[in-house]
Amino acid sequence: MWAVDNLYREGDQIHLVHVVPRLAFAAQYGVPPVDFVPAAENSSYESAVQRAEQFIIDRFVRALPVTIKSPVVHIIKSEVDTESVGHVLCKKADELDAIGIVMASHNKGRMAEFFLGSVTQYCTHHSKRPIIIVPTPK
Repeated sequence: MWAVDNLYREGDQIHLVHVVPRLAFAAQYGVPPVDFVPAAENSSYESAVQRAEQFIIDRFVRALPVTIKSPVVHIIKSEVDTESVGHVLCKKADELDAIGIVMASHNKGRMAEFFLGSVTQYCTHHSKRPIIIVPTPK
């Protein structure tokens, strides 16, 4: 991982943040997008959070060098649909008093980015923290 190889110093704490908007949470993980979930659905919600955590572990935690101990994984279900994922990331970075945010560029294409927006673009314009954008390997 470029960020670890070039930025990490011994003793630094790594936080991996995965933000899932409410409606996407419903579509991606099969959990209702409402805040009140009947008791019968609580297991569905917990299962969805576990799947999201497993995604982060499989994709990122296992790729970290063994010298990095105990990265912190944050799964955030965006509480309101009006907050962009970028906004939620910027708030979390402030809350953690992060020294910076490392993001990957996803190269969605101009048309998709026009309609979907760009988390990276939002963060570069609104974050109080430095942003490091790592190109996605082709």
